[in-house]
Amino acid sequence: MRLLGLFALFGLAFGGGVLELSGEIPGPLVLSTPGLEVEGKGAWVRGGKGHAVLLLAPGIRVRGLRVVGAGAGQDFFEPDAAFYLGGCAGCALEGVRVEGAFTAVRVEDSPGARVVGLEARGPDSPAPGVLVYRSPNALIARNRLSGYMDAVYVEYSPGTAIRENLLEGNGRYGFHVMFSWEVRVEANTSRNNAVGNAVMHGAANRVVGNRLSGQKSPVGYGLLVQDERGTEVRGNTFQENTLGLVLMDAKEVAVRENRFLENGTGLRITRERGGNSALVEGNAFRGNLYDLLVDDPEAKARVVGNAYDRASGLPVPHFPTSSFALLLARQPELSLFALAPGVLLWEGAEAQVPGLRLARLADPRPKKLAKQGVSSPSLFLLALLGGGLWWWWRS
Repeated sequence: MRLLGLFALFGLAFGGGVLELSGEIPGPLVLSTPGLEVEGKGAWVRGGKGHAVLLLAPGIRVRGLRVVGAGAGQDFFEPDAAFYLGGCAGCALEGVRVEGAFTAVRVEDSPGARVVGLEARGPDSPAPGVLVYRSPNALIARNRLSGYMDAVYVEYSPGTAIRENLLEGNGRYGFHVMFSWEVRVEANTSRNNAVGNAVMHGAANRVVGNRLSGQKSPVGYGLLVQDERGTEVRGNTFQENTLGLVLMDAKEVAVRENRFLENGTGLRITRERGGNSALVEGNAFRGNLYDLLVDDPEAKARVVGNAYDRASGLPVPHFPTSSFALLLARQPELSLFALAPGVLLWEGAEAQVPGLRLARLADPRPKKLAKQGVSSPSLFLLALLGGGLWWWWRS
């Protein structure tokens, strides 16, 4: 490994706590001087074995550096990375670029680390793009990530902020937060990922103002909130997902002021062990095949005061959930059949029999959504209709 004391071998200039890089630099490059500022505009590090660039002291800041490649280690939790931050409190990566590495940035035991303005494309990687582990109060902001298993994976890092990132085309999740609390996931765009996004096994997390769209695989969802307590999901847009929002064993979770647009199912409440007690209030549901599906007979969730494009003007619950809808809650890939003529007849017949109205969490005070001009079915719903008709005709 090349240490700062050997910079002359690279023809680099070092003085006043600032290291200015130029040209091609064979990795690994080890930075171990506290408070060092590295200017890398126009320079690039060629990765080899192991990590390409290592930041191993507090307060190091790297700006504008490009890294091509890293080692071959692909383990999800311990991958070789283009940038490795270890024991690096308050370190920062700003405006860096990564190409051809299985993980762009790996942060461990580095409280207050910042990754801002990163652009990285993974080689259909089985590892995360940005991995943050045991690094509280980290900041992951304004990055563009695609081609990884999870674009951003955060574990045991309370107080972390994930803001204004573009996360698309990843093999599983855009953002994935585990075993953390008071994490703020704000104003991100996460789209067209193979599964979706997830916040799991934590407490008091905030998922606010994100746009989560285009997760259309058979089990795709905009967001999974699993085994969370006291978490808030507010002001997000869930659009054209197989499932918009999934609440699984969500305790005292607040779901407010979100928009559910043209999803197969807007909101699904389900269980692994049970214990759902969410408040679903003040949300808008438009153009979904189903607004709400419930697959938890013991759910204590409250659904009240939401607005729907198909709300009845009568003082009765407007969720005559059919037995097919309950089946769909467990098998979302059946959404292909949801508009098939046979299913529509089935649901219509059941709706005539009050004893078969199986919904347990109807909204007692539904609001009618104001019309927005002349509406037409979305391409997503047309695709579902076409798929359902094709499968029905084939059968």
